[in-house]
Amino acid sequence: TSQETYKPGENVQLNLSASPRNGPNDQDIELAIVVLDEAVFDLIKQGERYFDPYQGFYSLENLDVANFSLITRLIGRQKFEKKGANPGGDGGTDVNFRSIENYVGYWNPSIILPPGQEKSIAFRAPDNLTGWRVFAMAVNKGDRLGLGKGQFKVNKALELRPVMPNQVLQSDQFKAGFSVMNRTDETQAIDVMIQASGSATDVTSINKTVNLDPFKRETIWLPIQTRQPGEISLTATASATTRSGEERDALRYTLPVLRRDVTQTAASYGSFSHGAETTTVQFPDAIHADSGELSVIVSPTVIGNVDGAFRYMRDYPYSCWEQRLSKGVMADQFNSLQGYLPADLLWPQSTDLVNDLLTSASNFQAPNGGMSFWIPDDEYVSPYLSAYTALAFGWLKDSGHVIPGQIEAALHGYLETLLRRDVLPSFYDRGMASTVRAVALAALAQQGRIDKDTVLRYRDHVPQMSLFGKAHYLLAASKVQDADEIMTDVTRDILSHSVQSAGKFQFNEAFSGDYQRILETPMRTQCAVLSALIATAKKISTTPEGQRLLEDVPFKLVRAITQRRGKRDHWENTQENLFCMNALRDYQNAYEQAAPDMTVRALLDQELLGSARFKDRRDQQQQFDHPINAQDPGRKSTVSIEKQGTGRLYYTTRLRYAPLEAAAESTHAGIEIRREYSIRREDRWELLSSPMQIKRGDLVRVDLYLDLPTARHFVVVDDPVPGGLEPVNRDLATASVLDAEAGDFQAAGGSYWFEQDDWLNYGYSRWSFYHQELRHDSVRFYSDYLSAGHYHLSYTAQAIAAGEFSVQPAHSEEMYDPDVYGTGLPASLIVTDQ
Repeated sequence: TSQETYKPGENVQLNLSASPRNGPNDQDIELAIVVLDEAVFDLIKQGERYFDPYQGFYSLENLDVANFSLITRLIGRQKFEKKGANPGGDGGTDVNFRSIENYVGYWNPSIILPPGQEKSIAFRAPDNLTGWRVFAMAVNKGDRLGLGKGQFKVNKALELRPVMPNQVLQSDQFKAGFSVMNRTDETQAIDVMIQASGSATDVTSINKTVNLDPFKRETIWLPIQTRQPGEISLTATASATTRSGEERDALRYTLPVLRRDVTQTAASYGSFSHGAETTTVQFPDAIHADSGELSVIVSPTVIGNVDGAFRYMRDYPYSCWEQRLSKGVMADQFNSLQGYLPADLLWPQSTDLVNDLLTSASNFQAPNGGMSFWIPDDEYVSPYLSAYTALAFGWLKDSGHVIPGQIEAALHGYLETLLRRDVLPSFYDRGMASTVRAVALAALAQQGRIDKDTVLRYRDHVPQMSLFGKAHYLLAASKVQDADEIMTDVTRDILSHSVQSAGKFQFNEAFSGDYQRILETPMRTQCAVLSALIATAKKISTTPEGQRLLEDVPFKLVRAITQRRGKRDHWENTQENLFCMNALRDYQNAYEQAAPDMTVRALLDQELLGSARFKDRRDQQQQFDHPINAQDPGRKSTVSIEKQGTGRLYYTTRLRYAPLEAAAESTHAGIEIRREYSIRREDRWELLSSPMQIKRGDLVRVDLYLDLPTARHFVVVDDPVPGGLEPVNRDLATASVLDAEAGDFQAAGGSYWFEQDDWLNYGYSRWSFYHQELRHDSVRFYSDYLSAGHYHLSYTAQAIAAGEFSVQPAHSEEMYDPDVYGTGLPASLIVTDQ
């Protein structure tokens, strides 16, 4: 750079030059340049080696080629949060407030530089008052690579930095801090003013004068009591009169305040073509009277009452490959179905989600072409996930998306090998193997890669398949020519497993618990069967036997699928939501042919909630709300829905409420979870009991215990972190090894650890918890499969902010069967100053 130190907003000049290696006619060089906040750079253990392209292109790991991604090297695989950087910026006598948003000061992916020549580029110095690292990665059309490095600083005579909790809840009390630093060479009397305002707290402020020696720092604290959800706007100014004149700095910081209560939802669903229907609603006793509502949602189409499924997928927090893939396909459906969804249902990132999904696919594809949930190694490849990925790629192609050719070709090669050879895991029995191969057949048939002979080759395997497998075998047959006889036989086989009633059509089958390893659920099967029967009906319903076989089966089945959500406004997991949405779309396209013309009224007891008129299939669904008030807790009421006119009406009755914290208790619904906080005092660990009291700077060990009475699949443990704590991440270069190792397990007296003698710890085997995410707001652990037993998880956190904080309950669930879950107890944490 042209100089070592800049002020915020000044022009930074970078001077670039490259020495020729093969004479004056050497090839042009293309540079990619990034300017990275030094506070973020310091988090990276490998340091400068992390950016060296030679490390990616010429080093082998585990006898295999490792991908080198420029973008992930520049920005990192995870987003660095605001805690990782030192905000800085402009100031001056007019008190401009600095921005604290950007940690990449400059990025240019393509600068052409002829060898032996020089070039200069310029950009404005960022607001962050910190050191900045400059990396210029070079490549030419041959095989030459290079890495150039530089650095500069952005400073001011006075510097303010926020010292805040990572997150707060309503009713939390804490101290908001701003540190001020004197960067001059003489002692300064610095006037500091801090003010807090916003919807979540009363206006409060503090003025203080501090005397600071050169290059010394002091933190000024402002006590804050949060009142309600919203946000707190904090501003800080610092000023001093120096020999060179008035020096000032100003900083604005916004802190969101989240609701303390956790809402729950209960819902019922139905449809009818004439008359009226009623639903009984029981408001729970111990709920907040100012949170939640009773809603009645009516729609003239089956698509009209599925917005909850899109909200569920949009807000889904976990991110293995299956969940990313399902979320991306649902985002694609959202874009094509916006005319059928409520206007207030927004998914801002839906357009980019599919492209991001396809870009990230290679991060989950193993060298053999198969797909894994987390780690792209052959050992972790899931045959079902691979077949499902090919199926989903086909759906995306039908919507006009372009699948990366190399990824798709490798995936198809893996599936074709799967069909020809016995390469399935040892825990796959014959039924599981046949089922997964049927899904692979359906995926390859969708792309025209198999013919009737291939379908016939697996006909003898149909009796071994689960209904989910038979449905996909039927889908594969529907994609090839002259397979009507096969489709008729398999349809008859599938229908033999059904149980009918006047308005419902359901399928029953028995299979071992190992089928959950391929995400088997009865609801997903119902939806896959519906799609298969609809596809089959297009070919065989023209024959008398086909008409007799199918009749009104799809209509009854779609009603059962809609109502099987029970108390939810969505289905249980990502697989079910996606397969059911596909099935309902197939049903709507095939069977909702009569245009609606109806008027509808909804009543709560004798109170009119609202009315609507539907004259077109694309009419937006209507929602009538009754906000929960002081008269509702404990109330038992009746919701009546009346309809006049033609067409089928679909409806949802949904109750969203927030239980009182006083009524909070641990829940054991197939999983039992406990949480303990311990602190080391006088060379021994002591258990903390709520309200837990510690000092800022103390290290706390958090222990989580799970009791599983039977095997569980795809389990997540989600432990919310209170505002006063921050997890210690051993993977970051700046993490204190002593702090991290201080949490190495040693049970405190009275710990639940002593209740069992066979605890299984994190990472003890492939079939245990093997992936974790340390976030500012929560710590999460993941597993694909857990046998029955007792599991222990642990992490270390440091007290970073003084105050009184709510500690939300720890939660664990089967991600693909959320009815199997456990919830611990809430607590409170008091952090005092040193």
